[in-house]
Parts: sequence; C-alpha cells; structure tokens
Amino acid sequence: MNKPLSPQDTALRRGWDWPRLLHGLVLAVCTLWLVGYFFPPINHDTAVLLYISKAWLAGSRLYVDAIDINTPLVFVVHLLPEAIARLTGIQGTTILVALLGLGIAGSFITCRKVLAASLDPAHATADALLPLLLLFLLIVYPNNMFAQREHMMLVLAMPYLLVASGRADGEQLSTRLKIATGIMAGIGFAMKPYFLGIPLFVELYVASQLTLRRSLADPSPWAVFAICVAHALFAIIVTPEYFTIALPLARAFYSEVSQWSMIDLAISANLGPPTFILPLLGITAFVAVRSHMARVIFLAGVGGLVSGYAQGKGWPYHALPAQAFTLLLAGVIIAHVMDHVVWPKRSDTRPARLFAAALMLLVFYQEGLHSRPFFKQLEYKGSDLQRLMHVVKQEARNDRMLVLSPGIYPHFPLLNYLNMKMTMRFESMWLLQGAYSGCQEFAPLYNSPDTMSRAEEFVFRSVAEDFYKKKPSLLIVDNVPGIPRCQGEAFNYLDYFSRNPLFAKRFEDYDRALDLDRYTIYRRRDGLK
Repeated sequence: MNKPLSPQDTALRRGWDWPRLLHGLVLAVCTLWLVGYFFPPINHDTAVLLYISKAWLAGSRLYVDAIDINTPLVFVVHLLPEAIARLTGIQGTTILVALLGLGIAGSFITCRKVLAASLDPAHATADALLPLLLLFLLIVYPNNMFAQREHMMLVLAMPYLLVASGRADGEQLSTRLKIATGIMAGIGFAMKPYFLGIPLFVELYVASQLTLRRSLADPSPWAVFAICVAHALFAIIVTPEYFTIALPLARAFYSEVSQWSMIDLAISANLGPPTFILPLLGITAFVAVRSHMARVIFLAGVGGLVSGYAQGKGWPYHALPAQAFTLLLAGVIIAHVMDHVVWPKRSDTRPARLFAAALMLLVFYQEGLHSRPFFKQLEYKGSDLQRLMHVVKQEARNDRMLVLSPGIYPHFPLLNYLNMKMTMRFESMWLLQGAYSGCQEFAPLYNSPDTMSRAEEFVFRSVAEDFYKKKPSLLIVDNVPGIPRCQGEAFNYLDYFSRNPLFAKRFEDYDRALDLDRYTIYRRRDGLK
C-alpha cells in the first residue's frame, strides 16, 4: 500500500520546485559570472606580474633585469600560465583566468565536501547559504580585483579555514585533506608576508581547543609552515637579489608612496567598514553563537585587517580579504541563528533554499550599488588603453618601448596584449614618486647625481643605460608625473633623465609624434641602427 503524499509533495507534483530552481539560478549566475573576466582588460597589477614572469621564463634575471617588490613565489605562480601560453600560443592573460577558474572550482568543491561532512544534516540553512556565499566571494565579489594576489589567497585559503574549524571541533578529517588544504593555503599565505597573520591567529585558536600532543601531531599547520620555509629557502638560493636589490628599493621608495595614517585607514571607504563591523560580529561569534566556524572566520578576518593596515596604502585590493571574511562571517552567523533558533531540526529544506537564494539576491543588489560589475570591460571600447594600443600598433617599429609614468595603467596590460617589451627594469616611475614625495623649502626640483641617494642614483643611471642600449621604437612620457610641485615648478621626466648624457644622446634620435590625452609620444626615426 502506497504511503499518502504530504501536502508539500502534492504541491511539487503540481508545479515547479521554485526554491530549488531559485537556489540553482543563483548558483548558476555565480558560476557564469566567471566568463566576464575573459574579456579585456585584465587587472593591471596582474598584467605586470604576468609580464615579469614571461620575461623570467625567457631568460631575464628576476630582480635584476625586471625589478619588482613582490616575492619570488608570486612570480612562480604566474610562471604557469605563461609557460602554458608559450606551448599553446594562447595569450597568458587568458590562460591565467582559465587556471584561476579551475582553482576556484577545486576550492569550491573542496569547501562543499568539508561543509557536507561538518554540518549536521538538520542545518539546512547553512547547507543552502554558505556554498552560494562562498562562490559569490570567490567569483563575483572581486570584480576588477579578480586575479589580484589577495584574491588568489582567498581562493587557496577558504578550504583550509573550513578544515581548521572542523579541527577545532574535534572532527575526524582525513590526513590527506589536512595536508592538501594546508599546502594550498601555504601557497596563498606565503605570496605576501602580510598574509601570515591569518594562519597565525587561526592556528593559535585551533591549538587552544586541542591538547598539546594532538596539536603537534596535526599535519595542517605543518603543511602551511613547510611551504613558507620552502619559499624562504627558494628566495635565498635562487633569487638572492630579492634581498639585495628589491627589498632595499622597497624600503627606500615604496613606503613613501601613498602612505596613509592609521586614522585615515580606519575611516577609509575600503578598510573602514570591516574595521567597525568585524569586531561586532566577532563578539557575536565568541559570546552568542559559539561556533568554531564563526570564530575561525572572524580570526581570519582579523588577519585580513592586519594585512590591510600593515600595507598602509588603503587600496581596494588590500582590503579585499577583510571585506570578504566579514561578509562570510555574517553569513555563517545568520545561518547558525536560522538553524538553531528559527527552525531547528526542520526536515523540509525548501524554506532554507528559498531564504538562502533571497538573501543572496540582496547581497547581489548591495554589491551592484557598491561597484558596477565589469565596468572595466564595459568601458574598454574607446578607453585610454584601447586608444593607446591603436597608436602603438601604428607607430612602433620594433617590439620595444619605454614608458615614463607614475602609474602602470594603461601600458599594462598594453605590453601583454601587443607582446611588447619595456626597455627599463621597472614597470613605472613609482621609485621617483618615493624619492620626491615631499618638497623641502629651497630644495632643488631635481637632486644632482652627486647628492642622490644610492637607490635614486641606481634608477637615474639604469633607466638611461637601458634606453641607450635597447633603442625602443617609442618613448611615451606621462605629463602628469604624480610628484608634488616643488618651488612652484612641475616635475618633468624628460628634463630629469636628460641630465644623464646617455639618455640625452639617445633622445636625439627621436621625434615628437603626437599627444594623446596625458601622454606625449616620441618615435625613433626610421633607418637608424
């Protein structure tokens, strides 16, 4: 004899399961959102890292022929898409998005499995909401920060954080899972020393919940530690110039560029919201909710805040981890309250799916108000980048150019897309921005070579030597130097470098071709050897 159908089952037979469909629609939108990142332009910081990694792959010496302050691991990570690009002929920018998409898929599937193993079957809201929120944070939320180092760290670290909450709860997780997620997270955390506060805070909490013997036997923190040590050894042995060239330049110049005070950071649009909201959610996590998952996410958020403040710039991508962890923590707390207070032990999962989908639509709406989706891609046609690319295609006589500009956009990703090379060792004039960040009373507009610091003299000399030796077909000079006026006079890159005889001699070979927006473009005369 057949069991009579419940009213809910009868309703399902008469029509669609709208909660499931709406939940699936949100999941599909998050997934399909990835397609938009294949359209140009790629993030300019990411373009720089790909460009330097490509040069490294072609035989240039990292931190000698191509100088940047990022750690060696950052360039190792970006070597993979450029290596595949060399084998396939597909552009490295496209390969990177594809590889990161695969990484997101792997991270999400791992998170989903950990959640399925960790969550009580009765916790329907957490089961419905958290996967959607995770996918949203890994794909949709980064927007124009997609493929930044902070974004990559989030992709690699999310499974580790969920495993850490399970470890704190005493769950029997496989050793393979702990090691794999620890290695993934270690790669993410080791890319920037600023990220290391995240595993430090998380592991201290996990250790406080376990016995000393069990903590020492846990392979997860050791996997993270092993990656960090391996990275340090790699830098010392393979790229010692990171310590002798890159870090001294960073100390001399980078700390002077766009440095914000702690108060300015605390009230900024990027770090301000997590600074004030995350502690309130943390009190809820530790006092009211008492969930290991909530506490681990909170501590990861604290590590993200420390990272943002330590970098001292207030730039959007520096705040990305703190913002993402704050939003994830809010979702964890909401799901916990719904599952334990509003409808505990409810067998019907449809209300939970409907609630999760509706909440995510609200999150999408708020994100749309905060940041227009794909605004870089939508404005690409007729953009500064596209116009400059058109000019370079028409005017270039070889694959080399020199751009004297305080920024890195739009010549990155222009160099990536046109497969051209920069003749100087630096991606921009940020070093001079640091050297001339302030103007002393009665100070000269330009330091004379004999009064320059060792770092500035290196920039002054190397840019001129490379310009003289490599003979770029185009010299592009930014007329907005990004340096304060001094004694009422504006800093001019041509005047600055023309004091070097090598630069002045080579510049005699160039004619002014045209002005484009803020740039003056000089073309090397045809027929010159």
